[in-house]
Amino acid sequence: SLQGNIFPFLRVELDISYRTIGLHPTAFACGIILVGLLGPRVISQFGRRRMLMVGVFGFATAAVLLCLAPAAPVSIASFALLGMSGAFIPVIVFSTLADVRAENRAVAFNEATAIASMFGIIAPILTGLCIYAGLGWRSAVLAAVAYGLAVLASLTRVGVPAFDTAASAPSGMLPLAYWAYWTAVAFGIATEFCVLLWAPTFLESVVGLSAAAAATAAVAFAVAMAVGRLAGSRILRIIAVPTLFVVAVTVALLGFLFYWGTSDAAVSIAGLFVLGFGISLFYPLVSGQAIGATLVAQHDRASARTALAGGVAILTMPGLLGELAGRVGLHNAHLLVPTLIVAMLAAFLVGRELERRYPFAHLDQ
Repeated sequence: SLQGNIFPFLRVELDISYRTIGLHPTAFACGIILVGLLGPRVISQFGRRRMLMVGVFGFATAAVLLCLAPAAPVSIASFALLGMSGAFIPVIVFSTLADVRAENRAVAFNEATAIASMFGIIAPILTGLCIYAGLGWRSAVLAAVAYGLAVLASLTRVGVPAFDTAASAPSGMLPLAYWAYWTAVAFGIATEFCVLLWAPTFLESVVGLSAAAAATAAVAFAVAMAVGRLAGSRILRIIAVPTLFVVAVTVALLGFLFYWGTSDAAVSIAGLFVLGFGISLFYPLVSGQAIGATLVAQHDRASARTALAGGVAILTMPGLLGELAGRVGLHNAHLLVPTLIVAMLAAFLVGRELERRYPFAHLDQ
């Protein structure tokens, strides 16, 4: 979450173009994709606990490398390492939660992502405070490094259960239903990042806010994501996942109408908040369904492949929205957002049907 906040400073200090800045999140996404492809084999060989520690340490190391980067190639490489090492963390965390909280998997996923969202809100605040205090943007990154090292120290005392390899399913085989959910995860993450990365520009260029006001107002999305996930962990105790997912889709589409369909700043920002509230439930609900559609011994593989969905989504869809904006305008290009939401709903419903009809059908990768 610190990425977008430090890009303006990185661009000036390294004297690089916007195109070169764009290579940083691309490298980050490529690192995630690499873990999505190779992660299961690495985790199986070295174990969850060890690779979780490697992921945290690698992430901290990459952040320090970023602070020391003298030129763009080094900063881009640090972002690739951030994506690659950091991707091991959610892959292992979510597969472990799926094992130890099988009956309350959706609740656990929501609570985990809610905590992550709260740290996402802290990122711009911390950066702003460090800049205001004259400490520079590197202080915010190094504060995150310090927190990562504290987590690393705690992992020396925390047990991480491993799956029983003797009970593993045939290598590379995941249910058809999983792949439908995987597609839904990709569309959901694409929706989240399209709004996250383009909301400030939309509020400035389309709604008419100043650049500073648009950047501040866009925080409404991050706040809504945290609030939605905190609320979701409570709501899931009384409402089933499929029902809550349909409600979340409905809320997101209604929010988009207000965000996109008005020139009134207050209404648009309120719509952005409602949109974020609905989107907040997409990833934890759908990823929980995806991993839950697999055998216990497949959870690491399923979780890693879910990370792959995220990497592909981040790598492609925000860029596609930008390309569309150059052709048809930013306002019309934003219609990609509800298109992705509807596509996600369709994939989710296909997954539910496949899970009901062919619970033991597998597709060889």
